[in-house]
Amino acid sequence: MPRVRQRILIAMLLVVLVPSLFAQPLSPAEVNPMDRVFLYPYSRGLDIASDITQYAAFASPAVFLFVVPESDYMETALMYAGSSLLAFGAGSLIKALVPRDRPYMYFDNPPAQAAVEGDESFPSRHSCIAFSAAAFGSTLFALRYPNSPYRLPVTITSYALALATAALRVGSGNHFLSDVVAGALIGTVSGIVIPLIFAREK
Repeated sequence: MPRVRQRILIAMLLVVLVPSLFAQPLSPAEVNPMDRVFLYPYSRGLDIASDITQYAAFASPAVFLFVVPESDYMETALMYAGSSLLAFGAGSLIKALVPRDRPYMYFDNPPAQAAVEGDESFPSRHSCIAFSAAAFGSTLFALRYPNSPYRLPVTITSYALALATAALRVGSGNHFLSDVVAGALIGTVSGIVIPLIFAREK
């Protein structure tokens, strides 16, 4: 019985490991011309940098703690949660429905997580979240606090962080240009729609 188990275990390991030993990188010729121009191998440093800029963009609406009256804290928090969940949910749903290899799979020696995560490339959820935060902040300022001294610097900073996130996702080899463009559109719509719904109800 122990020998049978050992043989089963060895067979399972061979099934998993042997194909990866002989796997060839995908051909860049399969990529559409627009995305092929910005096709990069994996960069761990740029990957980590994209996480940092995404989190910074996500945190940018915290400035409303200094702008919004305390009585409106809960409503503002609910609006931001709604925008973020809509962006993340829409991005995740499309990612589950659209199979697409990440750019780093078109190069030799892709990162270790490529074999573990099985994560699809389209769209970029980092871009969804970052642009949702930027669009939410700029929309809420425009609708409710147009004269706030925070409006211009926060809007510029949050969009700069969102653009940096998108650029770093491409440069790190995690996403194609079309992935981050789609993510930016999803995030922007999510960040605008929820504040508009609340404004209409009021």
